[in-house]
Amino acid sequence: MTLAAFRKPSLSTGARVVAGAVALLGTLATPSFAAESPIGVSATTAPVRGATGRQLWRISDYSTVELVAREAGAPDNQHPVKLEASTLVAWLQPVQVLRSGAGKSLFGNEELQTIAPVIAEALAHARPDQDVALVSAARHDDNTFYTISAVTARLFEVDGHLNLIVNDARNDFYDKARGSGAAPHFTVGSRTAPGSAQIQGAGATNKRVDWLVLGTAAPTAPVPAAPVAPVAPVAPAAPVAPAAPAPALAPVPPAPPAAAPAPVGNDAEARLLNIKRLYDKGLITKSEYDKKRAEIIQGL
Repeated sequence: MTLAAFRKPSLSTGARVVAGAVALLGTLATPSFAAESPIGVSATTAPVRGATGRQLWRISDYSTVELVAREAGAPDNQHPVKLEASTLVAWLQPVQVLRSGAGKSLFGNEELQTIAPVIAEALAHARPDQDVALVSAARHDDNTFYTISAVTARLFEVDGHLNLIVNDARNDFYDKARGSGAAPHFTVGSRTAPGSAQIQGAGATNKRVDWLVLGTAAPTAPVPAAPVAPVAPVAPAAPVAPAAPAPALAPVPPAPPAAAPAPVGNDAEARLLNIKRLYDKGLITKSEYDKKRAEIIQGL
């Protein structure tokens, strides 16, 4: 028997190409996540002493939410905190990234609906010494050719508000990962090292260009209305005695009828007698008497 009989059959050139392609696809299909802050503390390998329960949520090949160690020197967070996914969507939906001077939505609508419930669950599991590291890979409509890019951020709740620090608003990792076959490396935001992303949002406050303080992280329950004190019944008013009738006024006697005017003839006669008497006494002259007498007679 020859030595060739003991050799394994070699793969053809076509088979080797297919095997290599399968190996590359296998590498891409098994994502490796390493979220690291700009100050060099690995979000996946930094020890979180005494951490229990779930620490990593893998949403898709390149989208993950992970509980990581709070940055050194930062005060304790107010974790755990319970938030509804719908509340997170309402807070994150208006967040925009400034690209070439124009505001673009940081997250897509479908992307938000996917990551919000996972972020809410992570915040509910987090301890005061833990932050939430987010890597969200999606097709963002403001990317060239609508390619897949990643949003990387750090979230934590402090002073009653949810904080969002974005490191990469659009990390175009996908084509490089496909071309090289190497697992992508992501970096989340940092309290101490500002990132290059510029974000803004309606109803949010910028603590830094890459850092937004969102709405109250623990929504307060509606304050019940104060009970209204019962009103004491009002005693019925005492009946008012009818007023005594006013005394009847004595009837006013009718005015006496006015004296009938003297007949015109009698008046003229009296006047004539009067001027005659005045003339006889020498109180008026003859001409005055004649003139007045003529006037009286003319008026008859």
